[in-house]
Amino acid sequence: MTNSLLHKWFGDPRGALPDVERARGEFDRLAAARPELLPVLGWLREMLPELASPSSAPVVLLDPERARAKLKEGIPLLRDERVAVDADEFRSRWQRACEALETQQADGVAAALGDAVRAGRLDPGGMVDAVLAGKPEAVRGRAQELGLDAGLATILLRFTLGPLFTALEASLGTLRAGVDWERGYCPTCGCWPLLGEFRGLDQLRFLRCGLCASDWEVPRLWCPFCGNRDHEQLGFLHSAGEETQYRASLCDSCRGYVKMISTLSRMQPLHLLVADAATLHLDLAAAERGYTSHS
Repeated sequence: MTNSLLHKWFGDPRGALPDVERARGEFDRLAAARPELLPVLGWLREMLPELASPSSAPVVLLDPERARAKLKEGIPLLRDERVAVDADEFRSRWQRACEALETQQADGVAAALGDAVRAGRLDPGGMVDAVLAGKPEAVRGRAQELGLDAGLATILLRFTLGPLFTALEASLGTLRAGVDWERGYCPTCGCWPLLGEFRGLDQLRFLRCGLCASDWEVPRLWCPFCGNRDHEQLGFLHSAGEETQYRASLCDSCRGYVKMISTLSRMQPLHLLVADAATLHLDLAAAERGYTSHS
């Protein structure tokens, strides 16, 4: 199953773009191999059409000189920019994500989050502003104030905004041309990486944003969270037989980790979701050892 997933998603030399049905097939195979993850994998499977559907991206007026100045100062392109989000579209996407999760796990947790957005207790504009300001913890804090599942709220926010921010990244990508970015957070939206890629025959290391799917090259021996380069404090965690495919890069200085996938080429945004699901066992193993992911 693992070799099939890598071939179809990350190593197809023809460069063909898999469709949603192929992605669903990979989730089905993952669920068969790891039945304990069936609820979350079933939810992700049903979310694929939603995540693949285009979003109306607002225009962000950012001239090249200002963009280069921001990047050189370590400021993400969208930081302090006004992004007008369609509130109705946001609520519709959020609600559909909550309903899909509730069908998989009918415990009322997702329904409560759906009700909070519908009633205005969780404000779409406020949540987007928090993300753009580099303060996603504000969303968690607000959810906690309301007695809601804060962790799930941040996941729902990522899935709800994913199509919008992916479209924004595509429109702003040319502004990053020729500007180096050796930081752990995303150069476009400022979020932490969902995972990373050891890409191509040279296995160059790229990090991938979990919100806008942006990618940026970083040193192989380097912690994106604290900047540690001490090889004695940096290591890898992997399951037996997977060390050339799936690994978690660990930092003993800050106790952070980021999952790494070996690929032949840049993964498309939808494929990041499949790769993240295929490596959930690394998240569990890293957490058991006291490491934390910032995504």
